Amino acid sequence: MQSNGLDLDQLRAFVTVADRRSFRAAADELHLSPPALSRRIERLEERVGARLLERTSRSVQLSAVGEAFLDRVRGVLADLDGAVLGVHELASGHQGRVTVAAVPSAASGFVPRALARFAQAYPGVKMRLMDGSLQETTLAVLGGQADLGITFDDATVPGLQSTPLGDDPYVLALPADHPWATRPAIRLDELAALPLVGLHGGSGNRRLLDAQLKAGGLDLKPRHEAAHLQAVLAMVAAGLGAALVPQLAVSPALPGVAVRPLQGAPLTRVLAVCWSASRRLTPLAQRLIPELQQAFVG
Repeated sequence: MQSNGLDLDQLRAFVTVADRRSFRAAADELHLSPPALSRRIERLEERVGARLLERTSRSVQLSAVGEAFLDRVRGVLADLDGAVLGVHELASGHQGRVTVAAVPSAASGFVPRALARFAQAYPGVKMRLMDGSLQETTLAVLGGQADLGITFDDATVPGLQSTPLGDDPYVLALPADHPWATRPAIRLDELAALPLVGLHGGSGNRRLLDAQLKAGGLDLKPRHEAAHLQAVLAMVAAGLGAALVPQLAVSPALPGVAVRPLQGAPLTRVLAVCWSASRRLTPLAQRLIPELQQAFVG
C-alpha cells in the first residue's frame, strides 16, 4: 500500500527502527530478516532523498532529517490507524476497545457508570478501566496504554489535551461517632484542633490541597498518612483522625465515616478528561467523552 508515493510498510519499518534503535530488534518485531528490513529503509531513503538513520557497528541513531521526518510519519500513521479503526467500527457494528485511565476516586465513582451506559449503547465494545495515581494516569495516556484519562484540570502536562468535567469540592470525613459528626458544617480554622489523616506529600491530591490551604492562610499537616484515599478513609473509620477528602471519594457514604461540609475559603479540585495531543482520538473514545461528562454531573 502506498501514500503520496511512499510505501507504508517502509514508513512503519522506519518508525520501528527509530523506536528500537536496532535493526535486529526491529526486524524481530516486524517478522522480517535484517537484510529485508535494511532494503526497506534504503528504498525509503532513496524516495525521500536523504539519509534518515546513521548506522554504526553498535547502534542506530536518527539523523537530523530523520528526527524531523519521524514526527511527521508518526502523525500520518496515527491518522491512518484512526481512519481504519473508524471504518472497522462501522463495518462490524461498533466493535473495538476503549481504555480509560482514572485517578482512584473517579475510577470507583462516576467512570464505571459512564462505561455501563456506553456498553448498553455499544454492546460489542470491550472496555478497560485503569485506576492509578495522577502520574500513573497521565503516563498511561501519554504512552498510549489508555485512550482517555481522568485527571485534575489544573495539572497541566505537556503533550495532553483536556476538557473540564466540573468541580469536586473537598469535605471533612470524620469517624461516625465523633462529637462533630452531627454538626451542620465545620469551619476550616477549627481543624487545627483535630488529629488529621492525609495522603502522603508526593500525591497530586495532597499537593493541590496544600496549595489551596496555604493560599487561605492555613497550614494543616496530617499526623497520619497513607498512599491512597481508600486507606485514608479506612483510618478515619478506625478513629485515627479526620481527613479533608474530595466529595467524590465519599459518594456514596462509607461505613463508619461521617461527612460534613466545610465553611470558609472554598476548597475544590476540577476534574478533566484528557487525551494525547499527538494521537487522533478513535471514534469510540470521542463518543465516550459525553458519557463521562454526563455521569460526572449525575
